[in-house]
Amino acid sequence: MPIESRGDQLKDHPLAGNGGKGLFTTAIEAALLRNQADVAVHSMKDLPVADTAGLVVAAIPHRGDARDCLVSSAKHDIESLPQGAKVGTSSPRRGSQLLRMRSDLEIIPFRGNVEKRVSKVIELGDVDAAVLAVAGLVRAGLAEYADRPLDPDLSVPCASQAALAIQCRADDHVTLRRCLPLNDANTAACVQAERSVVAALQADCQAALGVYATLSDDRQLTLHGRVLSHDGTQCVEAKADAPIRSIKRAVNSVVEQLVKQGAEALLVEHRTVLPERV
Repeated sequence: MPIESRGDQLKDHPLAGNGGKGLFTTAIEAALLRNQADVAVHSMKDLPVADTAGLVVAAIPHRGDARDCLVSSAKHDIESLPQGAKVGTSSPRRGSQLLRMRSDLEIIPFRGNVEKRVSKVIELGDVDAAVLAVAGLVRAGLAEYADRPLDPDLSVPCASQAALAIQCRADDHVTLRRCLPLNDANTAACVQAERSVVAALQADCQAALGVYATLSDDRQLTLHGRVLSHDGTQCVEAKADAPIRSIKRAVNSVVEQLVKQGAEALLVEHRTVLPERV
């Protein structure tokens, strides 16, 4: 059932200044609530942290590659980009982290679907490079452009990047049972930790906030959070480890460390900076 979301309609406007979270999901959720659809599949990062009344995430499948990557026609990496290079992204998180790595870069607001953004770089040459999600490129059949992934310690992904959410009505128990086998427990645990940090900090899509959780073979969860100023000159970050059964401990530790270092002031700053500047 094709649905054009508000985010799809605002192809040339910064998401952060036009509603942010929910732009890609509200119309789809409305179809579920009206019984026009039984199941919805979202990019988990597009779903607001709080569940919509009457709906539930029934499953979170195995996560794709959560890294960001640099796309350029000249196959540049961050270090080899020319001085003052123009890099496209409308993500405050990506923009701030790029400027933290290279303060000389010019961050250009960049919208459109994955194919359009790749075309702006490779065919049209509107910018020298752009930063996109590896998983988005792979899912769009453009994996050949995902060959310059950024280390998650340099560009911390956003909460639940590369994860999908399978959503249905909370009272539709038959559909719920059918969706449950699609759930990946490890992915769900990591996503829960990441989204809990976002909720605790009361952050939104205007924030330059990266949160990324990984699991070791012995099921030890490592949680990394980073908050930056819009120009990347200020950065606070925190890491915490905990057994998977103690996710709350890791979340609380990361949040407490970030707040102690001044994360809340940086988050407030982003709410007062025009999205076009990032």
